[in-house]
Amino acid sequence: MKLRFAVILFFITLKTGARVPDIWYTPDFTGLKIQGYIGDKLDACIRNGILQTDEDYLVAPFRQRNERSRWQTEFWGKWFTAAAAAYRYTTDPQLLKKMQQAVQGLLSTQTPDGYIGNYAPEYRLQQWDIWGMKYCLLGLLDYYAITKDPATLAGMKKLADYAANAIMKSRVPLFRLGNYKGMAAASILEPVVRLYQLTKEKRYLDFAEAIVASWDDPGSSRLIRKALEQVPVGARFPVPKVWYGPDNGQKAYEMMSCYEGLLELYRVTGNKTYLDAVTAAADNIRETEIMITGSGASMECWFGGAATQSIPVKHTMEACVTVTWLKLCLQLLRVTGDVKWANEIEKGYYNALLGAMKPDGSTWSKYIGMKGRRYLGEDQCGMTTNCCIANGPRGIMLATGEAVMEGRDGVAINFYSPMKAVFLLHGANGRQLTLEMATGYPVSNEATLRVEPQQAAEFTLQLRIPEWSTSTTITVNGTPAGTARPGTYTAVKRKWKKGDVIRIRFDMQVRLFSPAKDPYHYALLYGPLVLAADLRYQQAPFFDCYTPVIKDKRIPVTVSDGSRNNVLLEAHIPMNRETDGLVMQTDELVLTDFASAGNTRNERSAYTVWLQRIRDVSKE
Repeated sequence: MKLRFAVILFFITLKTGARVPDIWYTPDFTGLKIQGYIGDKLDACIRNGILQTDEDYLVAPFRQRNERSRWQTEFWGKWFTAAAAAYRYTTDPQLLKKMQQAVQGLLSTQTPDGYIGNYAPEYRLQQWDIWGMKYCLLGLLDYYAITKDPATLAGMKKLADYAANAIMKSRVPLFRLGNYKGMAAASILEPVVRLYQLTKEKRYLDFAEAIVASWDDPGSSRLIRKALEQVPVGARFPVPKVWYGPDNGQKAYEMMSCYEGLLELYRVTGNKTYLDAVTAAADNIRETEIMITGSGASMECWFGGAATQSIPVKHTMEACVTVTWLKLCLQLLRVTGDVKWANEIEKGYYNALLGAMKPDGSTWSKYIGMKGRRYLGEDQCGMTTNCCIANGPRGIMLATGEAVMEGRDGVAINFYSPMKAVFLLHGANGRQLTLEMATGYPVSNEATLRVEPQQAAEFTLQLRIPEWSTSTTITVNGTPAGTARPGTYTAVKRKWKKGDVIRIRFDMQVRLFSPAKDPYHYALLYGPLVLAADLRYQQAPFFDCYTPVIKDKRIPVTVSDGSRNNVLLEAHIPMNRETDGLVMQTDELVLTDFASAGNTRNERSAYTVWLQRIRDVSKE
């Protein structure tokens, strides 16, 4: 057993190039196809979003080099990293050709000193310039991982060297070279560490450590110190005069991007302080900022929004914030193995993320709220796109890297969706393993998993049990297996053979949630889904007060297919309508899942998550 563990550990270390190996990582699939609801969303995003993007249009700003303050250069990198994930999933030759053209176009703009960007020489390193270099490096790293193209490696090394040398020669503190206490510029940490992992050239590690050291400069973000001191992410600095201005130290997206880089640095150094800081910050975000829909922030900045999420605020749940939160959760899942990060991904993916994507996958909302209607964001930087249109597909593609994972503790099943996954199981002498799942989740409460090893092999399957499923049953070939506890992995270890079948039944009941500071509003949740009242079904929930009917300590619900209205489900729930504290009559409200609510993108499907009640039932 110890020898086998050592072999697995060696493989993970070899695979990642890290000093600290990940507990979970994405297998090298020889085949992965996600179907059903999630699969349809993936396919739509790839077909109508990623593949329809004009890569040369995204390269054009790099040829101009006359910018002073804007962020056009991020659009290329965001689109490209999503395209790379889509290619790894589909191996579509048309997509690979677009990626080749995008890289060739980008590298053709590189100046002799190594610079890739669109800023005029006298404005280089300012505002969003280094931020844009980060996204270029991330895209080039992904392309090199797929193709091993030497020109790509040479180009990204020249760009990273340019950034390091230019910053040093400027003699300007890093926190003054990028917006939001320097976090925009400092987020280049992630690709710099990844470049070190790839090349093992020490100058990149030195650059990374210098970036982190700069976080202790007076006036900087203090990302490690404030996290370890348990300073809430929404209260790290005084509120600036201009909330949505370059000095807001609570800027969510840039902060989390820096923490992603710090996790990469932890992998190569083993410095546990880095891991402790990221975990502390992420725990605080989870507890104080993330709303029931799995995202947060107002005008892209943390503000302690979880406690007051039923109170309308301006521009919540920006898609870039949602995507980066889910990316950070996936990083933490990989590094720590803690299932709570997988549960966070499910919550954000089914609600805030899919709620921002247009149903056909062609474009994205920038902000979405708990009440109102869906609408698209503005064009940015003189281009017909914006940060969220470019970033949203990166979030959708996360499912392909998280659904099934492998590690020293066996194989983890994180997403419940119809799918087929085929890969070599490294803990079983490299034998091929095929997993096939059939399920109607998250509408139905059952999932069936067929386990098909090439040859009989002993290993552990780790089944994610959602936090909300209070009574989950698991059987293998009809025999009860494992002890399922909410919010954990259930380990099922045995010698698996072809034809073994796991059946999982979740406790898919309706739950009531009311914010601590507003007991007069509440939301209803069904499994991983937040429910919403949509004008296509009834107008009453916007005006009247209701309390759910309770029978046998549960809220009754009948779930039906909502495809005629292009929604995932319709939840029929009996409710008591109230006036002046008196129950007037019992009505049936038809609620839909939050992601589908508002999907006509006009007033016809205006919606609300929060329902009203007259009395504070929390005191009864």
